Amino acid sequence: MPKQVRLRRGTTAQHTTFTGADGEVTFDTTKKVLVVHDGVTAGGKPIDGFVKLDLGAPLAGQEIKSCLYVTGGDSDTDSFGVTNPAHFQSQVVVDDLLLGRRIQLQQEGIIYAPTIALNFGSFGFKVIDLTGNISFTGVNMLNGRNLMVRIKSDASLRTLAFPAGWRWIGAAAPASIAANKVAMLWLWCFGPGDGDVMARYLVEP
Repeated sequence: MPKQVRLRRGTTAQHTTFTGADGEVTFDTTKKVLVVHDGVTAGGKPIDGFVKLDLGAPLAGQEIKSCLYVTGGDSDTDSFGVTNPAHFQSQVVVDDLLLGRRIQLQQEGIIYAPTIALNFGSFGFKVIDLTGNISFTGVNMLNGRNLMVRIKSDASLRTLAFPAGWRWIGAAAPASIAANKVAMLWLWCFGPGDGDVMARYLVEP
């Protein structure tokens, strides 16, 4: 018979009051994970932050408790693929038979200020209610980033100002928005500067 090595073991509750020796490894019988010890920390450090593949339960949630970086792929090959719908905190990627793959974004409300810096590195759908004139700038521009901004005016006509470098599609940059009107501003970024931003603006009649 081969030799069998068994570690000291106990429940999660028992581990919370146990301080193992420096370098000791024990087994948590509740979580079914190993616990490493340093001789001073009660409870040790459970090794439970790894992806646990459960091939017999594909619908069971599996949690990753650390950052995940995907570095594979290139300009022609996807580095990350999702077959079924997936939720990424603020957005949902959907595979629709009619519309194809699309991203549903949650909106981010922007508190009015005379000057607003639109962050291309944050949520893609923003909402702002005007209570005064406004001047927009852009930050964190990178190739491939885009924003949608819903602009709603109050009971007064409000002037609008944009970076001089933005390139406008279909019509020139709007100078104002009439009272009680709602407009949509689309922004597409093809590089890191204002001159790399393409813009389109539509307002309700």
